[in-house]
Amino acid sequence: MSLYEQNIRDFSGLYTDRPELFTQADLNSFAELKATFSEEDSIEKISDEIALWCEARPRIYNALLEIPVADDAQRGPGGKPTPVTHKGIMSLLENIVRTEPSEEGDPKSSSTESQKDKDAKSSGQK
Repeated sequence: MSLYEQNIRDFSGLYTDRPELFTQADLNSFAELKATFSEEDSIEKISDEIALWCEARPRIYNALLEIPVADDAQRGPGGKPTPVTHKGIMSLLENIVRTEPSEEGDPKSSSTESQKDKDAKSSGQK
């Protein structure tokens, strides 16, 4: 798997694993970016555009940088490399556009703060 393909998979995985990083404005902006992609665009071009989009959003960009680089390509049956198609990449990106962000809403609020609020309420404090 190329670095371009891995970048797109990491971005998709980040949304799946940490949707709280993406605000509604981020999702709207990404939907607009994705709408500019065409069947003629190379995986390299799509990856570069996503990387530029992420760089403008430091919390997303920094989270991507924290993802370890894969040591080898994903393998299918018999140890054969799993091909990544343009259609597969577009499907990954479409899943981001179609899903809603978590109910948590604001990515600035952390689960630690939520837990503190819960603890305060259960102890009668506010």
